[in-house]
Amino acid sequence: MRYKTIIIFTLALAISFSIALARPNNNAPIYSRSWNKKTVRIVNSLRTKLFETYGIKGLEEKVFVGSEFCLACHQDKAGWRKTKHSMTLRKPMEKYSLVMGWGVIADYDQNGVDDFEQGLNFNEISSAFDAFKPNAPILSVKNGQYTITIGDLDYPVVFVNGGIGKWRERYCVRIPAVDSPTGYSKDVYFAPIQYNLRTHQWVPYKTKLWYTQDNKPKFENGTTLEEIASKAKATFTKNCIGCHTTGIRSLSKWDDGEWKYTPYVAVLYNEDDPHYFDYNGDGLKDLVGVGCEDCHGPGSQHILGGGDPTKIVNPAKLSVDEANAVCGHCHNRQRSVPNKTFGWPYHDDTDTQWYPGNGFPLSDFYVNANELWPDGETSYEHNQHYAEFYRSDKPTNPDQPLRCFDCHDPHDPTNKHQIRTSLNVDGITIPTKNDNDTLCLACHAGHGDFKDITKEMVADYDNNVNIIGPIVSAHTHHPYAPDRIMGLSRCSLCHMPSVANAQRASGHVSHTFKVVPPEKTLKYLEEGGMPNACAVSCHSRKVNLWGFGLDPDMLEWNEDFDVDTATKLMEYYGPDGIWWQTDLQSGH
Repeated sequence: MRYKTIIIFTLALAISFSIALARPNNNAPIYSRSWNKKTVRIVNSLRTKLFETYGIKGLEEKVFVGSEFCLACHQDKAGWRKTKHSMTLRKPMEKYSLVMGWGVIADYDQNGVDDFEQGLNFNEISSAFDAFKPNAPILSVKNGQYTITIGDLDYPVVFVNGGIGKWRERYCVRIPAVDSPTGYSKDVYFAPIQYNLRTHQWVPYKTKLWYTQDNKPKFENGTTLEEIASKAKATFTKNCIGCHTTGIRSLSKWDDGEWKYTPYVAVLYNEDDPHYFDYNGDGLKDLVGVGCEDCHGPGSQHILGGGDPTKIVNPAKLSVDEANAVCGHCHNRQRSVPNKTFGWPYHDDTDTQWYPGNGFPLSDFYVNANELWPDGETSYEHNQHYAEFYRSDKPTNPDQPLRCFDCHDPHDPTNKHQIRTSLNVDGITIPTKNDNDTLCLACHAGHGDFKDITKEMVADYDNNVNIIGPIVSAHTHHPYAPDRIMGLSRCSLCHMPSVANAQRASGHVSHTFKVVPPEKTLKYLEEGGMPNACAVSCHSRKVNLWGFGLDPDMLEWNEDFDVDTATKLMEYYGPDGIWWQTDLQSGH
């Protein structure tokens, strides 16, 4: 009941803020306005309820209150709701079946029914799970609960992870436990199945944690919490939650060995919004997903201060390194310090979370866990953007140091990858897209090979494409058609190739901005080879220019096809290349 009371007072406060913001001819900060007696009573009541919920000490240490508070005033940022940040975790509900970012997307046979509602039984079809028959997974919806059955046990799906765009969808479940008061594990675990949206295929995911060496289920009737903690290593709490939630109240271990995550309580939400759900099983909906406060810091003091801008973080006003850390604290592969317990920045010895504005450098909270190809600088695994970025010269460029949000808009999902729809450069507003090179040319126009392109030309791209095209083509040695399927002369296909992969779902683009030369594929053959930008972006899966065929496999790079293709490419881009001459010793 007390949380419903908080919601009522919060809604009233939000309405009051919105009315105050709409008042004409009043440019004073909202926190210094003369509120009427009713508004003051509402604020005081909210303060009282917050103190009841979190206590005096909790509020002094700042509290994460949730994005709905923020959007009540900052309505121009409502595009956040449609971003992957907002939708990446969600409770599966039948009413949102096959709705991108809201429900389960898995539909392997593309018949318009999601595979759980269809009752897909991997024991009855030929699939990547044939080795586990007759105990292969069975998907179902039972009394509205999405469920995965393995052997004799039903595993309720607590939430879906991913399933947006053309990436992958994973499912997090509770495990039946004979000695649990609820009948299930306290922690949440990745199920051994993954659906790839690009290919509409189901693939195994960490099946060794779920099946024995002879492919029988590890969990069966009578499994205890202690057995679960010792066997089920794919815990979302330990490995992932730090970058998929809005604030961490505490992290610890239960006596049985499972991980105990205490989130911040959601006190303002729509009841049927699947992005708010009960993660830790205490009966209350939680602040899960990446919300406003992940980038701006906890908002309680900002709200209790009547919108005081000094009590919230604005990344645009931070230094370049501080601003990039806001994104980098999640967009990187890292482990906590000092014990490497968790998969995100965290002091696991003092139960201390890093967040924007906490007064400590991000570097004090993590150690890199980057996984690289044999050259030691190209990312093998996905989600290593921050480390890649700082292996480039972009954030340290003395003339124009780059911040992540100079290219990406965290509030606007209009463009793919949330690429900014416009940039203001030297006082000129330039409409921008990745797929027609205007995003890159907005800054690079007037420099180097692009010195004859002006920013005014880029701003009026459609009327100047006949001038821009030949200049870019002279740089790329390819025809100019960046907005077509092939992406010829598209800057990002060469400088940001998809060299990193996640369970064969799709590639993640590199943020080193370095073109990976074909010579590296040949140099590291004994180590299994490695990708090169030319092959990844075009010459492996898009075009059969030299009669070698096509090879869409992005993980194997030492096969005959890869050797033949890289050898041919080196005629153009190599030590004696007719277009570009490379020198691996100097990194070019």
